[in-house]
Amino acid sequence: MENTKEYTSVPSILKKLLIRAFLLLSGFPVFFYIVLTYLRVEFALSILLVIVFIFLILIVIKKYFQKVINVLVKSNLYNKKQIAELKEQYELKEQAYQELESLNFVIDNAALFASAKLDGTVVYLSKKFCDLLGLDRKEIRGSIERLLSTQEGQQQNINDLMRATRQKIWIGEVELTSRKQEKLWLELTIIPMNQTHGKQSLFLLGNNITERKQTQGQMDKIKEREYEHRVQLQKDQASQIVEAQEEERKRIAKDIHDGIGQMLTALKFSVESIDVKNQENAEKKFADLKIVFGQLIKDVRAVTFSLTPPELSDHGIAPALKKMTEEISKLSGKNILFENKTDFDERFDSLTETNLYRVAQEAINNALKYAESTYVLVSVAHTKELLSVMIDDNGKGFDVNVIQDSEKGLGMGLFFMKERINYIDGRLFVNSVVGQGTRITINISL
Repeated sequence: MENTKEYTSVPSILKKLLIRAFLLLSGFPVFFYIVLTYLRVEFALSILLVIVFIFLILIVIKKYFQKVINVLVKSNLYNKKQIAELKEQYELKEQAYQELESLNFVIDNAALFASAKLDGTVVYLSKKFCDLLGLDRKEIRGSIERLLSTQEGQQQNINDLMRATRQKIWIGEVELTSRKQEKLWLELTIIPMNQTHGKQSLFLLGNNITERKQTQGQMDKIKEREYEHRVQLQKDQASQIVEAQEEERKRIAKDIHDGIGQMLTALKFSVESIDVKNQENAEKKFADLKIVFGQLIKDVRAVTFSLTPPELSDHGIAPALKKMTEEISKLSGKNILFENKTDFDERFDSLTETNLYRVAQEAINNALKYAESTYVLVSVAHTKELLSVMIDDNGKGFDVNVIQDSEKGLGMGLFFMKERINYIDGRLFVNSVVGQGTRITINISL
């Protein structure tokens, strides 16, 4: 501070110095000469003394000038330093001003930014916000909710949000309507800001998520259609299952009617036609009845076995599969074999065993009925974690993709097989080559 005061007083120092130098060089020598003349000093001596006096004055003036020069040098250095600092501050201010301009440009053109007073009066609205809402710069006045939307309900919603936002930041999604009556969705952030003099304002930052919302709406419609399609597919599948069950009931009823029913009718007529008085004829009739009764028993066992095999409930899946292959082999006259490779004898719950049995039964029937197989091998193998049931045949094979897309015949059979296995959390694999037979593999966790 002392240096500053000293440097700033340089003009006054020079002024005082010049006045003193003028007085000393002009006034004091004359005054000194007059004194010497008054004292009657010789002229030559007076001139000498005046010259000495002037020399002394010059020495004093020299000291003053040296002091002033030192002050001027220091002042020059100080001023250079001040100029450098001012230049640096100016450059920093210029840089800050450019950065502020860039930030303002970004905010104005790249960000959905707005500010408002607590009462909702708009203070600022960025250019991008104006472009999005279809606003002109001249229209930026009044309440901000009326600028953001043309719908009263949406305006009230924004007003309620701004009134509720005083101490903490609010983030959420709001729907707006532009001047062009376009529906807009913004991810809006409302930030309360405390300014100087105790005043408070609100900053609004927006992110246009209209496209995302529209895409989400389309996805929801697609999901809804897919859900409706799945529901309809399940209804169709349930209907097909019911139809298949009805067909199975019809087949069993037909077997009973055509086989057992006709035999019972024949037995009735045979019994009624027996003449006890004709012993020879009666004995022949009884012999025929024994044959018919034997066949009837076989047919009853076959139908009963196809409905509920006793081996399945008594001994488990492996013995039941073995018994089934034996019975089908007898009835069809084809080579239907069974092999228990790992001596599997564990039990499942009745539901799992029943579904495994029905799927294997369906696979064998398909091999005989559609593939025209003469040889079928049912094999069972297991590990600590998995049971595998494989049905191999030497039939004519088929194209798996074509069969799976069909709605009748073997395609429906595969569909029901997969539905049963999925129901017990298992997996079914179908491998077939035209002319090379088929392998169906059932895997289920132990």
